[in-house]
Amino acid sequence: MSFLPIAVIAYGFNAGAIIIDKILLQKALKHPLSYTFFINVLQLLVLFLVPFGFKLEINRFFYLAVLSGLTWVLATYTMFVALKKNEVSAVGAVVGTFNPLFALILGSLFLGQLLSPNQYLAFSILLLGTAVFTINLWLGKLKFNSQLLGMILSGFVFGLSYVLLREAFLGTNFITGLIIRGVSAGVLALSLLIVPQFRKLILTSSEGSRGITSKVTLILMGTGQTMGAASGLMIAYGVSLASPALVNSLFGVQYLVILVVSLILLKKHPHLLGENLTKDAILQKISGAGIISLGLYLLAR
Repeated sequence: MSFLPIAVIAYGFNAGAIIIDKILLQKALKHPLSYTFFINVLQLLVLFLVPFGFKLEINRFFYLAVLSGLTWVLATYTMFVALKKNEVSAVGAVVGTFNPLFALILGSLFLGQLLSPNQYLAFSILLLGTAVFTINLWLGKLKFNSQLLGMILSGFVFGLSYVLLREAFLGTNFITGLIIRGVSAGVLALSLLIVPQFRKLILTSSEGSRGITSKVTLILMGTGQTMGAASGLMIAYGVSLASPALVNSLFGVQYLVILVVSLILLKKHPHLLGENLTKDAILQKISGAGIISLGLYLLAR
């Protein structure tokens, strides 16, 4: 089975989840640690998959899956910190670029996760398309500072988590690897409550929302988590079929979704996502989308 349609749909869902994450971090859940806690505790729901093929074996692949879950918590926290302080497109551009790059470097250097010549070409074209899509960010808004370093760190940890997960899948079945990764992330998230300072942040930072009702917050969280869970599950499945670098190089697809949503919101909520939607910017983004499409075509051949 090809990973391509799975990854494309997954990153479409991921775009929706990121947009909702940004809105909630601006309006309702004030501290990234609080959002990290709720996001990762929900991963314990993978325990419902135990009857569908889970086999516990304490070996090298078990520990790789555990490490993938632990690094996933750190990756989500660093991304939410970045989302809290920066535009959706800026965070997506940096994290999304460095995720597959680091996955490619780590996977090829340490675990022998190599691509074919055609896949390397498609990988490069996909990254080029994303660079064109977000060139205004790289040239104008992104500065080399602690915030940019935080985004790069997030991309590194996401890449590491996926590389570890891919290696775990090579020694166990998909359900087992997914459950071990999810439970590890959920347990680490729950352990944050042990530290009094963290517990206070987690339990109080969701209070006092500005301009958004608790009902709307719950609906947004439910929708975002459903999309995020679907995306995570599909990307994990894609990683079980192909190199994490190749799967994650398709992250540019999410910009197409963010662009469409931004255009829809432009009239009533022009500043909600902070996207640049001048005529020149839209033409630039369409050009980037065309290059991304070429990369997708090469992968599909």
